[in-house]
Amino acid sequence: MRIEIIAAVLVVLVLAALGAGYFIDNSNRLVTTVTSTSIETTTYTLIEPFTATSLQPFPVTTTATSAETFTVTSTLTLGIPVPLSSVETANISIGGSPDTIAINPNTGRIYVSGESNILTVINGTSYKIVANITLPASADGAIAIDNKTDIIYVLLQNGVAEINGSSNQIIMELPLSLGSMAYDSSTDTIYGSAPGNYLVGANAQTGMVIANVSLGYGADILVNPQMNFVYAVGCNEYGLACNSTVSVLNGTNVKLVNQTDLGSPYYATTAIDESTGFVYVSGEAELVELNSLGNVIYNSYPETCGPFLSMTVSPTLDQIIMAPQNYNYILVYNEQFGNLVNMYSLPSPAQYVAFNPNTNETYAIISDSLIAFHSVGTGYVNATLIGVDGFCPTV
Repeated sequence: MRIEIIAAVLVVLVLAALGAGYFIDNSNRLVTTVTSTSIETTTYTLIEPFTATSLQPFPVTTTATSAETFTVTSTLTLGIPVPLSSVETANISIGGSPDTIAINPNTGRIYVSGESNILTVINGTSYKIVANITLPASADGAIAIDNKTDIIYVLLQNGVAEINGSSNQIIMELPLSLGSMAYDSSTDTIYGSAPGNYLVGANAQTGMVIANVSLGYGADILVNPQMNFVYAVGCNEYGLACNSTVSVLNGTNVKLVNQTDLGSPYYATTAIDESTGFVYVSGEAELVELNSLGNVIYNSYPETCGPFLSMTVSPTLDQIIMAPQNYNYILVYNEQFGNLVNMYSLPSPAQYVAFNPNTNETYAIISDSLIAFHSVGTGYVNATLIGVDGFCPTV
């Protein structure tokens, strides 16, 4: 007699233990053995068909239920940080304590300055140093580029050097005393913070001041040339506190549009995605996304404490790339949600990060070198290595 069995299986897994036995496979991932206890409940439907020898005049259906408990051992793959050396495409010794990077995507050249009076020019294809330009004074932490005219602006101590990017020759030194600097290509204006907590706008050709706005605090400056907005990010309190603040100004009339207090006790770093107009600001234990008007979209916990030395945006990958001061990692966050999606391990903390949209490469200053690397897939994260859920001091 033939018996057909139709089975409907419901499996309930009860996790019993997370075992040891970690190892690293070739994909830079942490593999761990997982032991689980399962209770399997099975419902059987037995159909006995009619045969000539059967006593039943029609098929009979019988239902029975059985259960058993058994143990299954399997593996889960967890991400671990990617060693930067495994994905780097160039490692260029700069010297002179470099701390700032700028890129001209039209020419492919990379510009690096530091605490010395040398501006290093690097070919972004061959990664060869093509020039070391002697500046009139020591550089002071900012480089801006007019991508259309290939003019390079380098912030100096008590001035701004204007350099022809084609000839690598200094054109002039603008008499501007600024603490930070950004360039608006739509108006050919240099913006920067000035002594007395002012935001200054100056004609990039002559250095003539055309705007002078009292902010009440010193600030790092960003510009959005597409919308002609200027962003000033800094501390409106002094001493041990910061109380970070973002001011948005109209670049046409240099009038205040909005001001948002973020309240972080740590000095903020900032970056802008010019394709969307979104602005990103770091803090003590926060990563903040603001729209072009300075309104907060999200305030996300970056799974570590600040401060952050630098940040940049990768519009093509929809990512924010950040360099924490206290950890030997570069951290990558999803731009839309602010969650940590990748980590790169380093020999020492990165001083500065920048993204090249033409090559999809990230550049980082580590010690006295410029390192270029390509991004890898997401998921290489172990937040316990950067103090996740730890106490962030309020300084």
